Amino acid sequence: MFQLTDIPRLLPEILLLVLALLVLGSDILERWGRTPEAQLERVKSSASLTAIGLGMVLVVALLQSGYLYRLPETAPVNFFTNIIRNLQSGGPGGDPIIGVFATDHLTMIARLLIIGAALVTSLLCLDIRPNAHPGEFYALIIFATLGMCLMVGANELLLAYLAIELTSIPLYLLAGYFRNDPRSAEAGLKYFLFGAISSAILLYGMSLAFGAALNAVGGATNFNDLTRFDRIGAFTGSSGGLLTLAMLFIVAGMGYKLAVVPFHGWSPDVYEGSPTPITAFISTASKAAGFILLFRLLTETFPAMAGTPTLNEEAGGWTAVLAVLALLTVVIGNLAALPQTNVKRLLAYSSIAHAGFVLLGLLAWAAAQPFDREQGLIALLYYLIIYSLTNLGAFGALALIGQQTGGDDLDHLRGLSRRNLPLALLFTVCILSLAGIPPLGGFFAKFYIFMAGWQSGATWLVVIAVVMTIVSLYYYLRLLKAMFIEPARDEAPVSMPRGIGAALTIAVIGVLVLGIFPNLILSVLERV
Repeated sequence: MFQLTDIPRLLPEILLLVLALLVLGSDILERWGRTPEAQLERVKSSASLTAIGLGMVLVVALLQSGYLYRLPETAPVNFFTNIIRNLQSGGPGGDPIIGVFATDHLTMIARLLIIGAALVTSLLCLDIRPNAHPGEFYALIIFATLGMCLMVGANELLLAYLAIELTSIPLYLLAGYFRNDPRSAEAGLKYFLFGAISSAILLYGMSLAFGAALNAVGGATNFNDLTRFDRIGAFTGSSGGLLTLAMLFIVAGMGYKLAVVPFHGWSPDVYEGSPTPITAFISTASKAAGFILLFRLLTETFPAMAGTPTLNEEAGGWTAVLAVLALLTVVIGNLAALPQTNVKRLLAYSSIAHAGFVLLGLLAWAAAQPFDREQGLIALLYYLIIYSLTNLGAFGALALIGQQTGGDDLDHLRGLSRRNLPLALLFTVCILSLAGIPPLGGFFAKFYIFMAGWQSGATWLVVIAVVMTIVSLYYYLRLLKAMFIEPARDEAPVSMPRGIGAALTIAVIGVLVLGIFPNLILSVLERV
């Protein structure tokens, strides 16, 4: 039963809802002029309110988690310490709120990642001009962020599904927001159609899990009850076949959301057609929330069906299914990126390949030792954090290049180093991190994730992933060749607005610092 003491535990989600309504209301209630100058001021007002609001929510979530600062018990009692003490009373721990929303360390870390990604996205959007009502554009970003925060803490099937829909519907609208642009309209429609199909598949899998557990535990939808049903061996016999089918449908439904092969068909077109900052948001925060929810669904609902991803007679379970998907995703994602000439499509296939790498972290659940399982989750979270920072920086730089040059093909990158050297260097750091070049964060992220796959017994998959990492160097180096070696298609300098510059700087500093000093974040992730 919900109690007043649960409010601090839900404070970030409550603040996100208030902020979304505030941004939407500010656009409706304020009266603005119709001149271009007034319209631009209106856009900047909504964008600034969103960025400042998300920054404040991020600070609240950070103080609540206690990772940055833990108030000592002997601290003097005053106005500020009372605020911090009340915030930290909703920190990690305790039973799930009314049994459906967990506020553990995993939720806290995922909140910070998602809200931080939304903040960087809002900074990237400071210099783009949405349609007539910019408040709607930024409110949709915040509503999607709220849905993602609910996804990562969901401890019940119905809440998980509703959170996915709260995330997906705003993203459909954002992908097709510039409806006068044929590519954006196509992206929104394709994203909606594939999203609807994946939601139907996922919901059907959840209904099968409910039906399989109907007789044993009263048709539970709570992860804990389904775990008890799974662990007592009730998954044998006719119920076992139903539960196995439920697991397969859930993996397929989430596979569409995460764009893993063979469920990736929508991704390149949606990435290419969406506004580039929204592409950055979809490829980072949305994927991070999806992977964490998939981890909860599989490890908390079907732990006894994990099996092994090895190549012997003992192979089986959902880790074997994920191993096959990871193999297809890593190979096809990297090979399909090789011939691409549009940079957004190239990065889309790169994102598909990276989704295959992330799946290696989930395979660690098949490891024999609990320590190896814990290290697998740490590797997965570290990879998601580094990948999010890197992709936000890469797509942010591409957004600026597209604005200034009128396109996002390889041809538009030519001679960028001579038109804006700082921008080219920032973009280069992100590209090298995606390629896994030391000492950047991308190298250590891949190293930890490969170790997790190795400990799970999927040695064959790790070897293939390493080979595909080497293959990926070809298309990443094509980007550097265009920027630094090929002649410029235009000698006009490329300016860097403050909003995008700040977002790129944050992303690149994060990639550098967390790569050179990984223990700064690993010490926090070890609490999960």
